[in-house]
Amino acid sequence: MATILGTSMVLFMVIYAERKGWVDKEKVRVIMQVGMNVGILGSLLYFLYTLSSFLPFL
Repeated sequence: MATILGTSMVLFMVIYAERKGWVDKEKVRVIMQVGMNVGILGSLLYFLYTLSSFLPFL
């Protein structure tokens, strides 16, 4: 839960910085894509870890 809130706060701060003109749109796009890919990969690895912990019980 804390990870999700922290990640959301970072992404909102990047959007805020882009709107203020501190970073350009291309950098924001790259940061958003990398963040989404890392989040998807983390979710997949967590799912596989959880699935592997249930396999001995089957």
